[in-house]
Amino acid sequence: MPRLPYVLAAFCAIAVLTVAPVQAGIVFVSGTGTTVYGATQYTCCDYTTPTYILNNLTGNTDILSSPGNGYQIANPVTTNNVAESPLNGLAPYFFTQTGGNNLPNGDGSTFGTGATQDSGSVVDFAMNDSTVGCCSASYMITSVDDDFTVDGGGFNGNFGAFLSIGGSNQTGSDAAVASLIVEYNVDGTGWVFLPQMVLAASGNCVTSVALGGAGGANAALANAACGNGGNGGAFSGLASSFNALNLNPGDTIQVIGTLTAYADPASIDSIAPDLSLLPDVTLPDFASMDTNVPEPGTYLLFGCGLAALALARRKKA
Repeated sequence: MPRLPYVLAAFCAIAVLTVAPVQAGIVFVSGTGTTVYGATQYTCCDYTTPTYILNNLTGNTDILSSPGNGYQIANPVTTNNVAESPLNGLAPYFFTQTGGNNLPNGDGSTFGTGATQDSGSVVDFAMNDSTVGCCSASYMITSVDDDFTVDGGGFNGNFGAFLSIGGSNQTGSDAAVASLIVEYNVDGTGWVFLPQMVLAASGNCVTSVALGGAGGANAALANAACGNGGNGGAFSGLASSFNALNLNPGDTIQVIGTLTAYADPASIDSIAPDLSLLPDVTLPDFASMDTNVPEPGTYLLFGCGLAALALARRKKA
C-alpha cells in the first residue's frame, strides 16, 4: 500500500469503537492494519476482467485498479493518495478524511469524504464523492494482518470472508465499486488465497459486476438502475468466499486481506448482509474478514465530515 505521512481530519471529539462479537470456534487474537484515502483519474483502456496492482504492505497484487465501466483502469498509487492512517495501526482503529487533493505530485483529483473502522476481523467503511465530471474517483484501500486461534471446541465448517455494500449512484454515469482479496495460513503452513470478491454497481446498470466464490457464483447485486432505464439509484450487494476447514483446538490462523472501494461519484457504505434481498449468497460459518454495518461512532464521524464539506509473517513492501 502506498505510504504517506499520517494525516487525520478530526471532525468530532469522540468516536465509539467496539470489537465485533467473537464467533464460536475461532477467536480473534490481534491484528494490525492501514487505511489509505486518495483520488485518481482513469488512465486508459477497458478490460474484461478485474485487474490489480501491487500492495507494498501485504506484498500481494491485491489493490483493485479497474473500478467498473468495463473495468476501466484507475491509478491508486502513492502520488494520488490524500491521507493515510498510522502504518500498521493496532486494531481497533478509526480513520476519517474530508476533502483534500493529491497535489503536488498527483493528477489533481479531489477526494470526497471517508470513514473507516478496523475492528479486527471486521472492516467498516463509508465513502462519498460528489465531484461531477469525467474520469476521476475517490478511493479507499484498507489492508489488514490478523491472527486468530481455535478454541477448545475446535472448528469444522466453512472458513472465509464476505463483502457487503450499499449506497447510491446519482446518474447513469456514476459507479460505486468494492473488492476484497483475502489469503490465510493455518499453523504457519502455505498461504491459501480465497477467490476474489468484486461488487460494481454502475449507474447505467450495463457494467454492473458481482463476483464471489469459485467461478464468481456466490455473489449478487441489486441495482435500481437496472429497472429505471439506467438512470442511477440505490444499490446493495453481497459477495462471499470460503473453504471447508476442520481445525483442532489450539490451531493458529493468520489472515492477510485488502479491501478496495471507489466512489465515482457516488456514495458507498458497508452494510449488514441483506440475505432476504440476495437469497442465493451463502455466508461462511466463520468470516475472518468482512464488511458489516458501521458502529454508531462511525456514523457520527462520517456525518460530521459531510457537514464540513456544506479496509507472524508480514511481507516486505
